[in-house]
Amino acid sequence: MSRAPSFRKIIVTGGTGFIGRHLLDALIDEGYYPTAIARRLEHVDGLPDALRVRVRWIELDLFDHQAVSRFVETEHPSVLFHLAGSIGAGVDRVAAASICQKLNVEATVHLLKASNDSGAERIIIIGSAEEYGNQTGPFDQTSPLRPISAYGRSKAEATRVALTMHDQENCPVVVVRPFSVYGPHQPRGMFVSDAIAAAVTSEQFSMSEGTQQRDLVFVGDVVTALIAAARTPGIEGMAFNLGSGDPVRLCDVAKLIWRISETNASLLIGGRSRNDNDMQMTWADPSFARKYLGWERRVDLETGLRATIDWARSSGRQSDSKLTGL
Repeated sequence: MSRAPSFRKIIVTGGTGFIGRHLLDALIDEGYYPTAIARRLEHVDGLPDALRVRVRWIELDLFDHQAVSRFVETEHPSVLFHLAGSIGAGVDRVAAASICQKLNVEATVHLLKASNDSGAERIIIIGSAEEYGNQTGPFDQTSPLRPISAYGRSKAEATRVALTMHDQENCPVVVVRPFSVYGPHQPRGMFVSDAIAAAVTSEQFSMSEGTQQRDLVFVGDVVTALIAAARTPGIEGMAFNLGSGDPVRLCDVAKLIWRISETNASLLIGGRSRNDNDMQMTWADPSFARKYLGWERRVDLETGLRATIDWARSSGRQSDSKLTGL
């Protein structure tokens, strides 16, 4: 019978990011002292005291493959959570594709090889609903990957290479694929974070007709799945989709945010045209995660949105501690 991986030494990439900081919070709450990688240590300055004191931060550029190899060889991580990645935002399509390929694929593959060679017991990499492209869900672990965006293609390639490395080199990798994640500390540029920011500041919010459907999952539930994926024995080489299994139209999400927040801001549904590159649907089949990880969504949409709205109003000092890890 396979053994559960030890948490002797935990390393997290992408620790200053949205999901990463919630994961570090949860690990600290469980009594661990994880090591986290940041490309620039000044990115750590704005984090809460607990994340700066209880986390050992290392400045490391994942594009520098030699430095990554030296670091992993020295550290010998038992569990690696690889959350660092890029969506290629703010640049043209060619540059976006290049950045996504270099970080989401090449750097990921190198990190996997180095960690496997160093004797890592479990490596968790994070995927994306964009790996499925514009197909009709629900999507389970057997659904074909047909990405249409540079980000989706890079994530799909990383998934394929990682699972191949497991099959051919016994790399102890597990892919965790959250669908439409939301919650406290989510940066602007995502639908829920932008809508909530407009609602709490009483600014007009203009959106498309909002017929696109999203399987929204609270960040705290995602963190619970990440930790379960690191602890559960015998799941190496598997991929798990994380979602509610119940997609919601974006227009209905916006209306719910407006109702919960009781904002006076104008909500203009149909006020602008839809982005042609926007996916029509994200819809996870979470049954595989339920079977092997014992995981399912615990935070319903209204509860999660209330926590996120509370955080937006209080600069994140209250609500993120209430639901993370549930």
